[in-house]
Amino acid sequence: MKNLILTQLLVVLFLCCSFQQLSAGGLEGDSDALKRVNDMFDKLGGRNVWAKARSLYTIERARHPAYGSGITATFWRDLDQPGEYARLQHQKLEVTYAWSTDSGWIERNGELRDFKEDEMAERRFYWERELYTLYHQLAAGERSLTVRDLPPNGFSVLNEEGENVGNFKLTPEGDLYLWEQKGGSGPVAYIYGPHKDFGEISFPDWGTATDGNWGSYYLQVKPSTKPFSYHVNLAKPRRHWDGGAVNKGHCAAPVP
Repeated sequence: MKNLILTQLLVVLFLCCSFQQLSAGGLEGDSDALKRVNDMFDKLGGRNVWAKARSLYTIERARHPAYGSGITATFWRDLDQPGEYARLQHQKLEVTYAWSTDSGWIERNGELRDFKEDEMAERRFYWERELYTLYHQLAAGERSLTVRDLPPNGFSVLNEEGENVGNFKLTPEGDLYLWEQKGGSGPVAYIYGPHKDFGEISFPDWGTATDGNWGSYYLQVKPSTKPFSYHVNLAKPRRHWDGGAVNKGHCAAPVP
């Protein structure tokens, strides 16, 4: 009798696994893809770190065909909702921009302007497909994302509408070496180098776009449990004098 009951329980478990999608941490998909997601997070420092991260700080030493190498690129990225702050510095280039869900601005070599609505729509569209955003969302299980096996060692990410938004290709050990962003006006793909330690996490040492437009070495990669708004002031810079004369007698003494 006990053997019969045990057999029936095993059959029920088998049917549940066979006819329902497998899931892990709020993420759904086939068993091979879910295993590779876990392998990837093991190499990145753990699923828990990326699940709790609400914003991400990076400093990169970058190059671009129009400016050459030597660009210092500093980013704060919002992982909760669309938003980003960036500063790019080079002897031929000085760019700062910031945006959130509804609005944003950019200052290029001293010229300041607001982002147009079509630019904002494009930024919101690609934010959902960003590598860094997907790291958080895959770890946290906050969206109804599905992963599908991508042989030999990768997986595809499908959004709530079943649209492929990105492909992750991994080494047999779980290191990311190729990421493809899907959708929009054109595909974006990056090749990544071996992982190295950045404090509490591991991250690729470098990344380069397959079209040759952008490549960089990561100097700092720091996820934060605090929201984007805690770290970033999105107020547009003031580039005009409000009026009034300077009274040098009331100026504070210079800091030694």
